[in-house]
Amino acid sequence: MAARSKKHYLVLDLGTTGVKALLFSENLKIITHTYLPLHKKKIGKHRVEQDPTELVAKSIAAIRKVVKGKRLKKEHITGLGLANQRETIVLWDKTTGKPVYPAIVWQDNRTQKYCDGIQKRHGKEILHKTGLPVLPYFSASKIKWVLDHVPAARALAKEKKLAIGTVDSWFLWNVTAPRIHATDYTNASRTLLFNIRKLKWDRSLLKIFGIPASALPRALPSKFHFGDLNPRILGFKLPVLAMCGDQQASLFAAGTAPGTAKVTYGTGAFFMQILGGKYERRPGFFTTIAASGKRPVFALEAKVNQGAADVLKVLHQPLALHRTIAGIVEEVGEILARLNPQPAKVIVDGGITKYRKLPAIQRAVSGIRAERQSTPNGTALGVAKLMR
Repeated sequence: MAARSKKHYLVLDLGTTGVKALLFSENLKIITHTYLPLHKKKIGKHRVEQDPTELVAKSIAAIRKVVKGKRLKKEHITGLGLANQRETIVLWDKTTGKPVYPAIVWQDNRTQKYCDGIQKRHGKEILHKTGLPVLPYFSASKIKWVLDHVPAARALAKEKKLAIGTVDSWFLWNVTAPRIHATDYTNASRTLLFNIRKLKWDRSLLKIFGIPASALPRALPSKFHFGDLNPRILGFKLPVLAMCGDQQASLFAAGTAPGTAKVTYGTGAFFMQILGGKYERRPGFFTTIAASGKRPVFALEAKVNQGAADVLKVLHQPLALHRTIAGIVEEVGEILARLNPQPAKVIVDGGITKYRKLPAIQRAVSGIRAERQSTPNGTALGVAKLMR
């Protein structure tokens, strides 16, 4: 029998390799969770794609499994929150709801040559407004590639029937009634099209990449009533009360004070640290935004190339496993060494932190205390905190 308190938080973590649905209690303890794997299609050396319809279908299946498994009703749940892989993009027809091309995953780098040219011509302006260099990692060049190579996308754009979004937008549009086309500031900040100083889409950046403003979602704070789930999803309406990029969500779980630092050891390993309300540039780091309200909260970010994918290859080989994790931690240590001043501690989360020796290895490498998050699911925890 389900608990009768309404203070339950349903969270969907739409990741790269799988989808997790988790139910948090009022005191932010995980009551139950489920996991469904996602497929990725690698095409040659540079292309990584996913099926947008699978992303939605698996997400719906995951939240249904959690809700029905605990026999939850509307009065038991405060709302739904979403965390997601950030830079992955989907373009779809607003009329039919059908994608015009597979989702292009954040790991895809087919646009490297194009990005090199844009960086030379416009890199300074883009960095000033977005805090980011021009890389295929971010969304804008992926969107541009689809517009250039898929005639249906260009035709829909001319008719103003094209919708563009990161996977949070795509999921939201598919599950809300009426349909909502929106994203949050953290996801928007990873597109190279969003001015993180002014918290809005930037006309000049849209012009540089040739992307129509009419196709973009409304950008909103991470903590917001984005809309309501279609009752057909769970059998009742449920408000969507938070959406946040996965790394910013785990940073919110770690804390909100300037100086707060975290490392997420997931599919990739990511470092983030809160700067506060003042925009800063630091060598070797991206400047991005944390989960923000009406005014931006800036943060540093750095990415480690290794992550869970490398660990899974040697999961049942104890010596190789230790060496692989040590290698990842050493890369993180190099990032931490660039910080000035250095944080007193770093919160660590993500699946790899289940390896009990990891915090000790990280402290030995960096000299900075590593504190394990209360759950490896720090991303989901951050979204649950946003709904409180």
